[in-house]
Amino acid sequence: MLLSCKISVLYLYNKGGFIIQEKIYYSQKYIIDEIHNRTGYSTDDVTRILNSLNDVVRDKFSDADDYVEIKIFPGLKITSQYVLPEQSRSNLNIANMNYILSLKAAFSDYFRKEIRTLHDHML
Repeated sequence: MLLSCKISVLYLYNKGGFIIQEKIYYSQKYIIDEIHNRTGYSTDDVTRILNSLNDVVRDKFSDADDYVEIKIFPGLKITSQYVLPEQSRSNLNIANMNYILSLKAAFSDYFRKEIRTLHDHML
C-alpha cells in the first residue's frame, strides 16, 4: 500500500541564488497507516492507542509538579517544566504571570546516531 505525505518546497534567497529545501510533513493519518502496515493492528486500534498516548501525556504534563519527564520510547523523552518568567525566552507579554510552562523534546545521542546512519544509507 502506497502512503502519501505532504512535501513542501521552501525557496530561500542566498546572496545571488536560491537554495531549495524540501520539508516533509507526516500527518497523524499517515503515521497510523504506517504503524498499521508494520504491525498488522487495525487502524482503529492504532488510532485509539495514539489518542490514549496523547491523553496520558496531557494528563501527566498538567499535573502540578514543577518538572515532568516522559520517555515516549527509547531515545525520545519529552519534558514539561514550570519556570519563572525571567528565566523564560518567551517574547510574549508575560509580566503578569507567576510562571511559564516550558515544553521540550530531547533525543538521545544513540538515537541520533541511528537516524544519521539510516539517513546516510539512503543517500
